[in-house]
Amino acid sequence: MKLSATICFALGSAVIGTKLEHFSAPNSSTPQNCVNVETRCAANYSHTSNQTRMVSSANECCDPTCALWTCGTGWKGGPQYADNLGASNEKCCDRTCSLLTCPSGQGTIPTMADQPGIQASECCANTCSQHPCYGAWTTDSSKSAVVNNTNEGCCQASCQSVTCNAAEGLVADVSKSDSPGTTVASCCLQTCKTKSLNSSFCPAHYGMKEVDAANLSLTLPSGSNATARCCSPLCSSVTCPTGKVAHQSMANQFADAVECCQGTCATFTCPAGWAAVVANADNPTGAAPTEACCERTCAFFNCRGDLGSGWFNSTDVNKLTSTVQSFTDCCERSCSNYSCPSTHTSRPNKSALLATSQTACCEPNQCVNIRNNRTSMTANENCNKINQSSCDQKYWSFTSSSGVDTYVPCAFNETFNLCRLADALMTTNCTM
Repeated sequence: MKLSATICFALGSAVIGTKLEHFSAPNSSTPQNCVNVETRCAANYSHTSNQTRMVSSANECCDPTCALWTCGTGWKGGPQYADNLGASNEKCCDRTCSLLTCPSGQGTIPTMADQPGIQASECCANTCSQHPCYGAWTTDSSKSAVVNNTNEGCCQASCQSVTCNAAEGLVADVSKSDSPGTTVASCCLQTCKTKSLNSSFCPAHYGMKEVDAANLSLTLPSGSNATARCCSPLCSSVTCPTGKVAHQSMANQFADAVECCQGTCATFTCPAGWAAVVANADNPTGAAPTEACCERTCAFFNCRGDLGSGWFNSTDVNKLTSTVQSFTDCCERSCSNYSCPSTHTSRPNKSALLATSQTACCEPNQCVNIRNNRTSMTANENCNKINQSSCDQKYWSFTSSSGVDTYVPCAFNETFNLCRLADALMTTNCTM
């Protein structure tokens, strides 16, 4: 039977139910030791270790066991200490690893933090500060104090873990190979090839050369002018200088590969025999500038092409520079087209004679008879010595002081019965 009662001692009082289940007090009222006091301690209490000490109350004979002690932070109790007399961490608990200061570069093993331990070998392990991160991993400074020795636990993925697709014109940014990164946007550089996949990337009047689109070394670092690096001007972007105009057929060609501008007719000098066409002054010279800018003059007109045409090639500058292509405008007339007066007749081979004047084309009518029916007398001959039958077959000629050739026929004078010079029939400028 458990008893619960208050026993009065000379030194104080106690609630027997707290420490005692049974006691038997001696008849003497003087202080006794716990040996002389029969006690049976309550649960979680045990007889004091000093049984011979003098007590004034039976309560003083029972001390609490560790079962009643709550271990403090960093300490851990256990059933092995439950029956121990004590009321302190040192008597009732084990130190845990959380109270141990680990050596530099090490930290408390998480699973050991609340476990008993007093040695670094059982409580500590290397932190991430001791783990090398390389390749597809790079150091994560936020994990330097974390106890771990794996890439996943200590490191963060680096840009080397990202695949940059060359088919999309992407190349690895070597400046970030050891930097944290898991995306194409943060780890890869675009190239001109990337931009070439967008047909409208280059602005108007610019284009991308195939060699640039295929060159993966033409990277586009952040902030770079992609247009300037990848796009080249087309001829359509070129402003031609004065005296030149755009070569329309080259509009979509790259300006550094072809001639984008061509001269105008205003700057072209026509070759000999050609004259500039004023209306074409602003026209491009093209591949055949002479034909584009000039027109033929009479210098190219063949007046003698048709031998029976009765025309000669002219030496008149005004005619030679004319661009009207006709016999009248380009050529000089021959005597074939000249009409002689009744007192004159056309000279022989008139188509070969240039009709510069009447004299050039015509001769007195008497010249025909002199030329066709008579022969010139020798120096030893004269009309007087010629008989009548031969008189009308001879003529005398001389050149006047003014250089004019003169012809005088012989004629028989019936009055004098003599062959004489017929002064009345004298003529000049015959073709002989």
